[in-house]
Amino acid sequence: MKVKEWFKLFFSGAAMGVANSIPGVSGGTIAVILKIYEKLVDAVSSLFKKFVKSFLVLLPILLGIVVALVPCLILFNKAFEYFQFGIVSLFAGLIIGSFPSVTDEVKDVKISTKHIIILVIAACVAIGLGVLSIIVGKSFSVEDLIANPPVWFYFILILVGFVASISLIVPGISGSMMLVVLGFYYALTELVKDTVKGVVHMNEGWFWINVLELACLAIGVVIGFLSMAKFMSYLLKKHRGVTFYAIIGFIIGSLFALYMNNSIWSYYETWNTENHLPIWLEVILGAILLIGGAIASYMLVRYSRKHAKKEESNGDTLEESNESAD
Repeated sequence: MKVKEWFKLFFSGAAMGVANSIPGVSGGTIAVILKIYEKLVDAVSSLFKKFVKSFLVLLPILLGIVVALVPCLILFNKAFEYFQFGIVSLFAGLIIGSFPSVTDEVKDVKISTKHIIILVIAACVAIGLGVLSIIVGKSFSVEDLIANPPVWFYFILILVGFVASISLIVPGISGSMMLVVLGFYYALTELVKDTVKGVVHMNEGWFWINVLELACLAIGVVIGFLSMAKFMSYLLKKHRGVTFYAIIGFIIGSLFALYMNNSIWSYYETWNTENHLPIWLEVILGAILLIGGAIASYMLVRYSRKHAKKEESNGDTLEESNESAD
């Protein structure tokens, strides 16, 4: 693998890590936008058949995710207290501006009633998850269980990791929002923060409990990621058009869910307090960030299209030269 390709995968993984730390934003969506989704799914689904080749693809992506995810969980957890609407608006703008890069994947597919139904159902599922997180997000707390975990709770963490990982690889479904729905998001962000702090005090008994809890969560993530990747790989190979229409529906729905989930709903309830900017000011700043993010990401899409056409043109020219030489 070329160095340029390695760093592209690394920074794409970092972008996925940033996305996964924000409720409502899907890491899978970012992978689709950055044109690495199919490569990621293929690498995961063929990990045991073509281990070396798949590992070389997955390593920079996973490194990027980890490097970005942990600090962003800590950073966003604090920033969300004061400017969540603005941050969410920025990411919404980035997704909106990049949307044409996703629709490019189905430009040659003839639209049918089946495609429209699939798109609408997928959008409703994404919106429904956001609404569900508002309904059940505050009714279940796991902080006490994480602080003093019974044996059975470790198996629950494996199951939670499994569910969250499925949503990570399905574009438009936010893994962090699934954790909100399950009631685990805030408790797990605190767990990550406490574990990072505990690295400095390795003799703390609770530190090793935290590590074991995170290890169980990671086991569930790996199991879910591998199994779901195989399923998505099958869909992309056998039903590519329908699958991408479902992905588009999930992404559309996730744009609504960004502004309608338990995390930001709690934030709305605290607007007009001394700890926040005035509502009118944050709404204006959010609108500016949304428009600016959309313009910036669309410019990247246009650059990507031109670059792809240029490479295709160079490839055709080289092929013609070879034919002339023969």
